[in-house]
Amino acid sequence: MNRILSITIAALALWACVPATGTVGGNEPATQAAPELRGDIEAARQGWQRIEQGALILDVRSEGEFAAGHLEGAVRVDYTDTEALAAAIGDDPERPVVLYCGSGRRAGIAQSALEELGYTEVFNASGLDALEATQP
Repeated sequence: MNRILSITIAALALWACVPATGTVGGNEPATQAAPELRGDIEAARQGWQRIEQGALILDVRSEGEFAAGHLEGAVRVDYTDTEALAAAIGDDPERPVVLYCGSGRRAGIAQSALEELGYTEVFNASGLDALEATQP
């Protein structure tokens, strides 16, 4: 009985030493969960349709986020700067515009502000991750 108990304790102790992200001896590759995709895939697809038809692309993320990577042709404007957003679009209230940020939240805030100013063709394509994942 003591021998069985000793073997069980030794086995548990060895099991506890196995790294959570790998296997004993490193023979098998570690599996990692895929990073969470930020944004709405369907909104991103619709955003690409608009972009392909010539919509202005506005990235409403921070300067640092923009510098780390952005869509080709995107213009960065702070989502809280309504005057700068309107200036980037111009005087045509029907000009097609696609907004994006990290997840869609800031783009939604910018979209609401622009719609209050009378812009009618402003679309929130959600987050950069979703746009990059669905890029044609």
